[in-house]
This record gives sequence, C-alpha cells and structure tokens, in this order.
Amino acid sequence: MTSQNSSKRYISRILRVVQYLWQHPDDDVPLAVLAELAHFSPCHFHRLYHAVTGETVVQTRQRLRLARAALQLQQPQPQVLLQVARRAGYGSSAAFVRAFRQAYGLPPAAYRRQRMAFLQSAIHEENRMHYQPQLRQLATPLAVLCCPHRGSYMQIGQAFDSLNVRTLNLLAADARWFGIYYDDPQSVPEAELRAAACVSYPAEAPLPDGLQRDTIAAGDYLVLTHRGPYSELAAAYQWLYGVWLPQSEWQLAPAPCIEAYLNSPQSTAPKDLLTEIWTPVLPRG
Repeated sequence: MTSQNSSKRYISRILRVVQYLWQHPDDDVPLAVLAELAHFSPCHFHRLYHAVTGETVVQTRQRLRLARAALQLQQPQPQVLLQVARRAGYGSSAAFVRAFRQAYGLPPAAYRRQRMAFLQSAIHEENRMHYQPQLRQLATPLAVLCCPHRGSYMQIGQAFDSLNVRTLNLLAADARWFGIYYDDPQSVPEAELRAAACVSYPAEAPLPDGLQRDTIAAGDYLVLTHRGPYSELAAAYQWLYGVWLPQSEWQLAPAPCIEAYLNSPQSTAPKDLLTEIWTPVLPRG
C-alpha cells in the first residue's frame, strides 16, 4: 500500500469520529468506543485525533456545546441557566459559568443582556457606527477548495472540520479560509440552505478526495469586520442589510455572500474570533 493510500485511509477514519461528534454532541462516548468507530487502537487513537484535528476530543465537544449554549442564550425566551448548563455537559451552573466566561468573555447572564441590548439598538437604528464597512475590490477570482454543506448555517463547522482533515499537510502556510453562503436564511427553509466551507488552494494543484473546486468571484465587496462568536454574525448581517445598505450608495450584486475567517476556532476563544463579511455590491443605479 502506498503512503498516499495510507494517508487517505487515516483521514477517512478520523472523519468518521468528527462526523459522529457533530451529530451527537450530547453523547459522552468513551475514547475506546470512538477508537473502535475509527478502527484505531485505543492506545493510539487520541494522539492521532489530536494530530489531525488540532484539538482533543474533549475540546471538540466543549466547543460544540458552548456554541449551542451561546445560541440558546440569544433566544427571546431562553431556558433556565441550569438546563443550558446541563445540556452543555456541566453538572452545576457554577462550572458552566466559568467555562462560558473563559470562552465568551462574559458570564452567561451578562452575555444574554449584551446580545439583547445590541439587537434592540440595531432594530431602532441606534448603533450605526458599531461597524464601519469598507469597499474592497477583488481584482482576480480566487481559487478555493470546497466542502459543500446543506442545512443550518450554524452547523457548517462540520464541513470545515472535514475540510481541515482532508487537506492535512496540503495547504500553504498563508492559506485563507472562507465560507460561501448561497441562500437567505430568512426566506429559505433551514434544511434547504446551501453553503460551502472553503480554503484557498492553487487551481493547478491535485484535487483531494471528497472535495470540489470553486472560485470566489472578482468584483467589489463591502467588507464588515466582526469580532466575537460566529453565533453573533446574524445580528451583524441584520445591521448591514437593514440599517446601513439602504442608506448607502450601493446595491447588492447577484452573487453569494462570503465570510473570511481570520483566525481559527480550534485555537481562539469565541470572544476573540475575527470574521470578515464580504457582501458583493454594485453602484446604485
């Protein structure tokens, strides 16, 4: 068996575990069971998982559960804190509060108050200067590798995890990560939403198994930079589309929205994540 075939087998087996963790975030499955799922020895499975994904199984579970908790806290009628904590895998509210504060920069109750205040200010157009969109021109199309995703945009992380594993040792040090979002979540049923997790990749380079090629189109983009969890991006879009764009000299171009991710959720606390929203535009005629 060639080393290339061996590498593909390893990647395929680790991907089984990644997919399982995304589909069953509440299951505290022992490492031995995950090792069996991937057909690896329990003695070596976790070292392999960490080497390929860049995080431990526990870190993956915690990342997924805390992201879900952040979404729950932004709902108009959130669950009782202890219920949110237990669903996130914490036996007490105190342990959950400590973990959430470390990841999101605020305790859960304060985080919820902050998000509600921001949404209210956006609705009443009081927060016009919270972001400062800037025009950026992409002179030439940007070649990317893509892992398609269908369903809730908040679940696209599974496609990114798959893309990360499939491109192990293939990417340049300056590779850039993007999400392409084709549909409006306010008008398309969640199960039918189309998106793709992408990374910059030379058009002439070999195509890894299970991935597709695409390009980010050249043109003018309004770029808004958001600092904070991905779960807060919906409010940024609401402000951009509902407050800023209608008063600007720009109109939307017939092309999908792009998100450029400037740092990684595997190594960055949610409160420090940096995301650029690229909105394709044309001068208003």
